[in-house]
Amino acid sequence: MKNYINNEKGNSIFFILWLFGIVAIVFLIVANVSKIYIVQAQADHSVEQAAFAGTSVYITETTKIIEEFDRNLALSAAQKVLDGGKTVEEQVAEKQTEFEDSGQSSDIAYLNALNEVLTEEIEEHPLLKRTFKDRFWMISIDDKVKSAAQAMINANGANTEDTEVKLSEEDWRVEVKSTATFESINDNKFMEYFERKIPQRGYGPKLKYLENIYN
Repeated sequence: MKNYINNEKGNSIFFILWLFGIVAIVFLIVANVSKIYIVQAQADHSVEQAAFAGTSVYITETTKIIEEFDRNLALSAAQKVLDGGKTVEEQVAEKQTEFEDSGQSSDIAYLNALNEVLTEEIEEHPLLKRTFKDRFWMISIDDKVKSAAQAMINANGANTEDTEVKLSEEDWRVEVKSTATFESINDNKFMEYFERKIPQRGYGPKLKYLENIYN
């Protein structure tokens, strides 16, 4: 009887140890799956923020170019005559107000106003197009866009070496591709350590007027 009880205790201890092992494995699997989703979300956030950072460079420089063009009478005289005396900036401001009155936020309304006004103005006024092209070339805008996007990638902990930044000539928006590194949670017993790079793509809003500048 005593031997039987001892055997039962031994079996119980073995079963408990086996159960703890199963629980540990399940915990590691759940923890790693959860971490994958977290890293994936971080990667998605990083590339989206990077794409918007690159887009902001285009918008900032566009605002400067409009001001430069409007101030220069030699460049803008014909445009003002054809547009009833209104500067490009005034037309953008009017259109922005219309969009804001329809419920859009100030930033979105300004972007939509640029797309609507500049798409037409650049096509109709060659000197405005030339002003854009000269300014973009002078400041190496492609490099500035990439630098802004890379800085955001670095700030969010994604992999700089895997980052690609480009202006889509199909959708006319900044596109960013990069990765974030997933590092496994492990105990070096049930699960070994491993790394995986999780790729993501991010897209900025469309800047339709750029098509008339580059084409």
